[in-house]
Amino acid sequence: MILRRLMHDRRGTVAIIFALALIPLSLSVGLAVDTARAYAVKSKLSQALDAAALAVGSSTGTADELQQIGQKFFDANFKDSGLDAAGSFSVSVTGDVVSANGSAQVQTTLMQLVGIDTIAVSESAQVIRSIKGLELALVLDNTGSMTTSDNIGALRDAAQELVDILFGGRADHPTLRVAVVPYSASVNPGPIAPTLISGNDAYAPTNLLGWKGCVIERVGRAMEDSPASTAAWQRYQWLPAIDNYYDATKASTVRADPSQGNGGTGPNLGCPTPITPLTGVKATVDSAIQALRAWSRGGTMGDIGMAWGLRVLSPEPPFTEGLAWNTPKWSKAVILMTDGDNQFYKLTSTTGPNKVNSAVNSDYSGYGRLDQYGALGTTSTTTAKSVINTRLTQVCQAMKDKGITVYTITFTSGINQATKDIYKACASSTAKWFDSPSQADLRASFRAIATELSQLRVSQ
Repeated sequence: MILRRLMHDRRGTVAIIFALALIPLSLSVGLAVDTARAYAVKSKLSQALDAAALAVGSSTGTADELQQIGQKFFDANFKDSGLDAAGSFSVSVTGDVVSANGSAQVQTTLMQLVGIDTIAVSESAQVIRSIKGLELALVLDNTGSMTTSDNIGALRDAAQELVDILFGGRADHPTLRVAVVPYSASVNPGPIAPTLISGNDAYAPTNLLGWKGCVIERVGRAMEDSPASTAAWQRYQWLPAIDNYYDATKASTVRADPSQGNGGTGPNLGCPTPITPLTGVKATVDSAIQALRAWSRGGTMGDIGMAWGLRVLSPEPPFTEGLAWNTPKWSKAVILMTDGDNQFYKLTSTTGPNKVNSAVNSDYSGYGRLDQYGALGTTSTTTAKSVINTRLTQVCQAMKDKGITVYTITFTSGINQATKDIYKACASSTAKWFDSPSQADLRASFRAIATELSQLRVSQ
């Protein structure tokens, strides 16, 4: 009788059925949760491997050194991600191919109920080294207007960041060479300058104290990239005059002080710091950038700056550091930056000891005075500006014809559209022209160019 009642008693059946069903239901939920976590870890693993492979791809060194570089980036992007997973990493380099492999063990939650404590995930990434050896010329505006709001300081910071990115922590880079070409009213070729003027010093008296190294461009051949043996540059020395009032016999007049602005004096007024030829030594490039100063007077000669940018990249004298044109696995690039129009300048008011010189049409510059040598075939500042812009266009085209990638940057909001159009056309493409109204924009432009020059392609 008792047994018969138990057989027909339905109380607790639902609870038993639910208890039996709860096991597979829990396993299903656990499987979904743990699988989702495993996919999240797999995705993060993939991103970490890409970052590590790119870092290794832009570096050189022994297998152990490359492993350490990759491990650093892997750890930063995976181990510090907050995911509860233990990962491992390895990298190998075969020719131009960097292969990175990683795996991770994901701790399970509910799946531990059935004895599954971890889920193994793995990923791989492959990077093809698409960056070639690079020779880069930085042709940078160092004119007096760059003193405004310490724009010259912003330029130093922006250029330094670019160099830091390109060198990637290396003190001496085997596949990167950078030259710095400061320009203002003229260009200073540096230690090679004496060889450029040898026997061609008719316009500069030798009794003037001190020569900083700037030169007067060659008449009729200002934009040429010609061997030094056929050179005809002249020594840059601004003679004493009412608009550059100094005593030529006193050592204090040897160099103009950039902090004096238009009140500066001396034979080197308007002459910037020397060119730094192509070098793979980062400290040398850093020093050149930190030495940049804004040099007032004379005008803005972007065409002269760009011509010397071509000369430092060329394998032909006067500079010979550049590799031969079309050297396999090497490329050449230039960044031309300006904060204003190309133009001759003339002092318009008394500044310091200097007064307006009504006997001339322009200050002294890398073309001399407009009234002096006739290097531009005109004494009109308006016509001269047009000639300078035409010459800039010509040298930009010459560089592009030689396979040099040309980047241009127009800096500050005061540049007119006509000037922007000239620099846009100078660049290798519209995308390689960067208009930078502010100092923040300038830094972003240099950063974008550095990223593009360093870019590698993730192939898988």
